[in-house]
Amino acid sequence: MAAETVTIEYSLVYSGDETPAGDRPWLTATFTDTKGDSAEAVLLTLDASGLKDQEFVSSFFFNFRESIDPGSVRISEVSRENFTGRVDFNQGRQDDQNAGGGFRFDLDVNLPNSRRDRLGAGGVYSILLEREGGLSIYDLLVETLSEGKDESISVAHVQSLAGGGSAWITAGSGFSVDPGGGRAAVPEPSTWAAGVVMVGLVVFPLWRRRRS
Repeated sequence: MAAETVTIEYSLVYSGDETPAGDRPWLTATFTDTKGDSAEAVLLTLDASGLKDQEFVSSFFFNFRESIDPGSVRISEVSRENFTGRVDFNQGRQDDQNAGGGFRFDLDVNLPNSRRDRLGAGGVYSILLEREGGLSIYDLLVETLSEGKDESISVAHVQSLAGGGSAWITAGSGFSVDPGGGRAAVPEPSTWAAGVVMVGLVVFPLWRRRRS
């Protein structure tokens, strides 16, 4: 079965007084079905190439399918480009992860704030997500609903905007799919940056997930 690659684009501001300076999308997240140590896994690449000047992203938030315990997911670094900081992964049920503006998610990819270590313009960071029994991209393309807010697969926090403020941005509920080629082992860090193709215009229905 051919591996699939899904890309979501963070192009909407839902909270904050400012908008990032560059062209949309300011950030992208690319999910690729791949092979982990013992089962199917997901390669997740976070790309901040759309940010400008001193702007940086301090958090990405994602959900898992309801049947998956967030704590059962193992996360390991695959590669990084123009980024040196330490990353913390906070995992828990939706109410444990406050993503700003009332949204709740299962996974917070918590990035550093210091100027030297931050994920800013041109930065790319890739991680591998695995669990016993396997994990697929559609286990992460799960919407969160929040009172007064639109559905969202993922949100991110962008800081150090031109006016000195920050903004919460979202990818909404849309994504694009590239059917890709055959499944392959996780690529080496030196080859991964050129390995993901982010094309496709087919939008699929998503599983909805409501706050408990």
